[in-house]
Amino acid sequence: RGLRKHGGELRLRSAVEQILVDEADGRCTGVRLVGGRVVHARRAVISNAPVWQTAALLPPAARAAVRATGSAPLDASTPPTPSFVHLHLGIRSDGLSEQALSSIHHIVVPEWEKLTQPQSAAFVSVPSLLDPSLAPEGRAVIHAYLPATEPYEVWEGLTRGSAEYERLKAERAAPLYAAIERFIPDVRARVDVELVGSPLTHERFLRRHRGTYGPELSAADSAFPGARTAVDGLLTCGDSCWPGIGVPAVAGSGI
Repeated sequence: RGLRKHGGELRLRSAVEQILVDEADGRCTGVRLVGGRVVHARRAVISNAPVWQTAALLPPAARAAVRATGSAPLDASTPPTPSFVHLHLGIRSDGLSEQALSSIHHIVVPEWEKLTQPQSAAFVSVPSLLDPSLAPEGRAVIHAYLPATEPYEVWEGLTRGSAEYERLKAERAAPLYAAIERFIPDVRARVDVELVGSPLTHERFLRRHRGTYGPELSAADSAFPGARTAVDGLLTCGDSCWPGIGVPAVAGSGI
């Protein structure tokens, strides 16, 4: 509603095929959609796509452009963080212990020395404790995930839906079940619905480069660049510019 209020138009199923840049003056002039339709920009193009997708949509001559407020190039050399493994469960909630019902959030760190290593720290939430409408009566929903520590390389080349892929999902989700079992020991026996998301899930449904959480730029070494790029008329928002990755940061991006 806010977009329309200010004269904007939201177009669904309108994938961008290329960001158009004038060869003469190097200015971004619009986008070409899949199917050939061109949308011209009156002032600028703002890309919410991750840096790798933005770079891939630019003409080759513009891909080497360096951001005006940072040193990270708009190309595939930007280092990505690892990905995630997600476990979504619908379980029977009858007879849950006071421990299970005491908090909607749990963070499990088996060994602090391995906090950022794969298959280690796990975040768990039970949102239906806060909002019972999220699950039918007598049921609860659980979301557990490995927070940006899952290597894409483990999954690379697998075919989604194959026996090997399903086996690997079960194997890599095991630490998440172990985390939940700390406060719901019989969780496996309670499961009605199980969905496991992998780096390939992130890559497919969110169009994330290698299923990444976002650019891996250490604050100790370099800052995230601002919204402006060295391509005149091309701005960015989202997790490829300051203040960085994650929902709170993205909500304030481009300011």
